[in-house]
Amino acid sequence: MKNSLKKMYLTCLIGLMMISCQSSQGQDIAQEQRDKLFKAYMEVKKDITDDNFAGSQEHVAQLEKEVQNFRLKGLQIDDMMRLKKVSQTMKTDAAGLKSAQDMESMKVSFSAVSQSLFTILETMKCVDEAVYLQYCPMEKGYWLSYDKEIENPYAASMRHCGQLVKRMADADYPEPPASCH
Repeated sequence: MKNSLKKMYLTCLIGLMMISCQSSQGQDIAQEQRDKLFKAYMEVKKDITDDNFAGSQEHVAQLEKEVQNFRLKGLQIDDMMRLKKVSQTMKTDAAGLKSAQDMESMKVSFSAVSQSLFTILETMKCVDEAVYLQYCPMEKGYWLSYDKEIENPYAASMRHCGQLVKRMADADYPEPPASCH
């Protein structure tokens, strides 16, 4: 009887360890996915800053691909429902970014993607360094930045014109509660 209890205890312990490892691996994959998305976003932002419409197409295609592949994981049900709409909007805006015929329409779609991406990252609390949502009132455009200092990607003549709207960083958030997967 003692041996069977030991075996059952050991089996349960191994099972819990395997579940824990799978959950950790899932979180690593989700973080990798968010990193790819944000990297692609920053490449497009650089193209807009450099007014490089012709050269931006590869980066825009990569961003649209990352947005399409992006999955909402590890959220509580109310956040999941709210972010599903935001995620769908971001997919539509990323498709608009990809089909933009000129830099002006590209900037409009980029601003919309920026707002959706910020909402998703802020709700998912998945950044490991400070990220800032910034706004240019002249161009009516939003963008994300790792730097608090304004570097407006929309208007070369007004590079330092704009305002800081909001800041987020992982260190600002407490440990998240248990969530649905």
